[in-house]
Amino acid sequence: MNNLKNLMAMAVFALAITISLGACSQNEKKNEKKNEKVAPAKPGQHVEIRYIDQDSVTKNYNLAKDFQEMETRLNNEMEQAQKKHEDQIQEFLKNAAKSAEQKYNAGQANENQFEPVTLPNGQTVPLLTADAQKYKQMMENAQNEMAKLQQNASNQMQLSQKQLTDSVDNFLKDFAAQNHYDVILYKAATLYINPSLDVTDKVIEGLNKRYTKVAKK
Repeated sequence: MNNLKNLMAMAVFALAITISLGACSQNEKKNEKKNEKVAPAKPGQHVEIRYIDQDSVTKNYNLAKDFQEMETRLNNEMEQAQKKHEDQIQEFLKNAAKSAEQKYNAGQANENQFEPVTLPNGQTVPLLTADAQKYKQMMENAQNEMAKLQQNASNQMQLSQKQLTDSVDNFLKDFAAQNHYDVILYKAATLYINPSLDVTDKVIEGLNKRYTKVAKK
């Protein structure tokens, strides 16, 4: 959720900068052609300003909601994978420790055939050398798989964040141009702004009207 909130704020800020720079660029080109100097702004010149509530956009834009669902799913998959490895390793340790004790008590194994392993909680457990090596391999495999899952989740979220940024940024540019707005602000970035300038609902409506969800394969 925080990632999506930060993303929406960045998109709005980028829009304000883009509109400002775009206006300056167009004025410069016109002035170059006419060889005229840029005239200073007239006192009382009207500037159309609007604002949006980023939290509301994040909560109600269907694309953002889809990405939140994806993030939740990825987190659940990692948690399930982590639990699966933990359960398998704990079961193996339980059986290996029991086997080591039985063989030692029966005189079927001596101290030279044991190897201590250190568990994640810091506890040391003596296992038969073969079991100790298998435990280490299981731990390594679990770590490698979790690292791959985390990297995959990170890549998907980065791609989603870029897609969301582009979607909001492109829409707001068109929205501002169509309605002749000079600036669209993020509400949380202001100390006070007249509620009558709120265009959040219109932006959400426009975003969702334009968004077509891609069916899962």
